[in-house]
Formats: sequence, C-alpha cells, structure tokens
Amino acid sequence: MLKYVDKDVRHRGDYKKTENKVIAKDQEGNAVAVIFDTTSAFLTPKQMQELMDWTLLELKTGTLHPLLVIGNFVIEFLKIHPFQDGNGRLSRILTNFLLLKAGYEYMPYVSHEKFVEDNKTDYYIALRRSQKTFGTKKEDITSWLDFFFGILAEQSRYAIDFLSKENIEKLLSEKQLAVWEYLNSADSASAGEIAENTNVARPTINQALSILLRLKKIERMGQGRSTRYRASQPR
Repeated sequence: MLKYVDKDVRHRGDYKKTENKVIAKDQEGNAVAVIFDTTSAFLTPKQMQELMDWTLLELKTGTLHPLLVIGNFVIEFLKIHPFQDGNGRLSRILTNFLLLKAGYEYMPYVSHEKFVEDNKTDYYIALRRSQKTFGTKKEDITSWLDFFFGILAEQSRYAIDFLSKENIEKLLSEKQLAVWEYLNSADSASAGEIAENTNVARPTINQALSILLRLKKIERMGQGRSTRYRASQPR
C-alpha cells in the first residue's frame, strides 16, 4: 500500500531506522501526549523475529487460547513499533488476519478498526497501563486484554446482528447451504439425519450448524445423542 504514498518512500519496506514514540492524538490528528517509548531501532529486527517465532509456535501448538496469543502479539507489536509510521493501522490489519486464520469468520463483515477508533481513549489507557509494566518483575497485560476482548465481544455481537439480517445464501458455502435448505424442508433433524439426506460430511454439517445457531437461523432441541435441530420459528 505504501507504494502509492510519496511521503513514505524513505522507509517503505524497512524497519525503522530512527527512534519513534507512541503519541496520542485528538480527533483533529494533533499530538496531545506521549503514551510510551518504543523499542530502539537497533533491537527492532531481533525483537520482531522473536515475537513472530513465539506467535506462530503458540498458534500451531494450541497451548494457549488463540485470542490470548493474538492479544499478546498486538501489544508486543505496538510496544516494538517496528516501522517508522503506520504501526497502529498495521496492527489492526494483522489483528484481522490472525483472527481470520484462527477461525473468527465474521472479521470481514465488521470493522475492527472502527471499534478501536470509537474507543480510542480507552485504547490508549489500556496500552499505557499494560506497557508501563514491561521490563519490570511484574509484567501484566491484563488491562490490555480486558480492552481487546471487550472490543472483540462487541464486534461479534454487532456481526451476529448484521449477518442475521443478510441473505443467508451469501454467507454459506454450497455444502453448508445444503444443510440449511434441508432443515428448512424438515420439521426437525439430527446431525445424522442431515448427513444421510444431504451427502454432506459430518464436520461440514457441524460447522454449518454452528454458524446457523450463531445467526439464530436454527434452534437446538435436546442434548447429547438426542439433539435435534429445526429452522427457527417466526416470532
């Protein structure tokens, strides 16, 4: 993207060469305060490599919940501030990418950037509270995670509301749509009955049922082996 911006020619594609700071700005874009100092330019390549190695390893092994890993990645990335400019925006692009990779499929439909911008004061406070503990004996990113998870929860609620009003055919794959169409034609059905009548694999059926439940398009009845599903009844 930077190839279209003349002012970024000097640092395009490279880690920062000079020191930078995280600065809070008002709605007009004017700097109002320094939030924290960032990693030195000299140490940036090393710390970025360590951060990427740790993040990829944790996402692969699943030792920690992916939201914890992604939340930690974001605050560490912002602490390093590896590029001369645009680190905040890039952190939110990377957040979208990592959440999509982790299976949070609603990300393309609802702007993470907007939710952060709408809560910018709390964003800076959470960053400051957590990052001032970095390098101490009691590093603690709880404040940041509280903010980050709160934004994601709000974003997911908005996505459910938004997507439930959309044309369902646009949101499901062909095989997932077959599950939805079968449930619309039947009074109710178990996952096994859906598989028998649609020739759709059980993992795909389970995924479709999960999506349809989140969108409140279907209802679950019973538990365990007696669980059945039906299209939601109009109210």
